[in-house]
Amino acid sequence: MNDPLTLRRLPVVMVAIAFMLCGFPSLSPGADKAPDKSQNAAAEDAQFVGSETCKGCHEDQFKSFEASPHYRTNLPKIRGEEAHGCESCHGSGAAHVAGGGDKSKIFTFKGVKPEQVTKRCMACHEANPEQREFVRSTHNENGITCISCHSVHHSKLENQLVKEQTPLCFSCHAEQKADFQKPFHHRVEEGLIKCSDCHNAHGTLRDRQLRSTPDQDMVCFKCHSDKRGPFVFEHEPIKGEGCQSCHTAHGSSYPRMLLTARTNSLCLQCHTTIPTGPHPQNAFRQDCILCHMSIHGSNIDPVFFK
Repeated sequence: MNDPLTLRRLPVVMVAIAFMLCGFPSLSPGADKAPDKSQNAAAEDAQFVGSETCKGCHEDQFKSFEASPHYRTNLPKIRGEEAHGCESCHGSGAAHVAGGGDKSKIFTFKGVKPEQVTKRCMACHEANPEQREFVRSTHNENGITCISCHSVHHSKLENQLVKEQTPLCFSCHAEQKADFQKPFHHRVEEGLIKCSDCHNAHGTLRDRQLRSTPDQDMVCFKCHSDKRGPFVFEHEPIKGEGCQSCHTAHGSSYPRMLLTARTNSLCLQCHTTIPTGPHPQNAFRQDCILCHMSIHGSNIDPVFFK
């Protein structure tokens, strides 16, 4: 045992014996295979208890949910993956049930940060052309979430709103509500048009979340098509600044929803130098549009005579 050669070989022999006793895990059959995905999926699915289980405690909510478009989350597939009814939005409920209804063990929409609500809703709704811009919308930037305006489980109103659209919009937009009380206004409160006819509450790429026509023109032309053109002779402010260079969008104290009481006062804001002629124009003579009648554009006259 005192042989120096034997002593040098001893560590190597001990390591060899250890490998023989413990085996070679890295070389054992199947060690290099990935975990069985079917087993992982089965374990994950086991966490979902199903909507019928939810109904046992939340019967009223389930009945409302059953009558809503969101009930489609009970279909076999949603977003290309397995659907789980209530749990498609609230997350798996196994821990919640096992905890005797412990609310901390399941996702609830009340009391959470706005971005969490948005993320849940947009998981399905980001594919909808009407709703996909919500993340970059003014509403989202100001902490307004989907459930601020919509009833998640059920609503008998159009688009699952929590109340009629006009009162709902006015509950935040008090200044615009006051505009619609003015003598000349778009007839929103009368029910002729709605806020959503001009604005997309979920966001657009335009300012003020304005809609546009299919060819990306101003939304005003959807109703006022006779002002649209194209014209041979264009009125430059319309093309450059839009209708609101002369008109207010919601309501005005002045006829035609103009920005000023007199048409001349408005025209002279741009046309400060009027050519001399048989009747030089000023703020005290007849309205400009008595002669320049095609003020939105003309196909026959460069100064918009009829």
